[in-house]
Amino acid sequence: MKQHLQDLTEIRSMMERSSRFISLSGLSGISAGLFALIGAYVAYERILEDSTGEYLNLLNNASLLRFIVVDGIVVLTFSLIFAFYFTARQARKKGLKLWDNTSKRLFVNLAVPLVAGGFFCLILLQQAPHLIDCATLVFYGLALVNASKYTFEDVRYLGYIEIALGLACGLMNEWRIGLLFWAIGFGVLHIVYGVVMYRKYEIAP
Repeated sequence: MKQHLQDLTEIRSMMERSSRFISLSGLSGISAGLFALIGAYVAYERILEDSTGEYLNLLNNASLLRFIVVDGIVVLTFSLIFAFYFTARQARKKGLKLWDNTSKRLFVNLAVPLVAGGFFCLILLQQAPHLIDCATLVFYGLALVNASKYTFEDVRYLGYIEIALGLACGLMNEWRIGLLFWAIGFGVLHIVYGVVMYRKYEIAP
């Protein structure tokens, strides 16, 4: 009986490995959250230096616009670098391939909403820049929900929270509150998610 249970556990583990990408590291979420908080703080300080301090006047201040774009790119770049490092390390620990059919499906399902959201934010930049915080949270949440079927179920719940936070952010019309929602969504929630994932899947019982 014990042998049968062991065999069933092994079969279940093999099926999970073949259908879900289980090398995501909680440390990736923690590092991304920390970078997001740093980026949000830097953006906050820079916007305060602006004479208007309003997103609606962002297009009238080319230097501020360039600074915020560069700030976002730097945050994204460092987040991706550390995410790749921690995920690759986790894959090596589990003896799994980092790039296989499952990770490809995960990437595609994650990328489609993100790319669409990126282009939509470019449109908002011309039409309604004060809604960019809202849009990034909503599309990121949609991307997580869409990709969650190829990785841990916990990712889906994070996506739901990001969507709800983004919709609530859309009801606000003040740049400080919008930036605060963005910092919570990409900073605090990532850190909390990362800690939960690390304790749940990476710390040996």
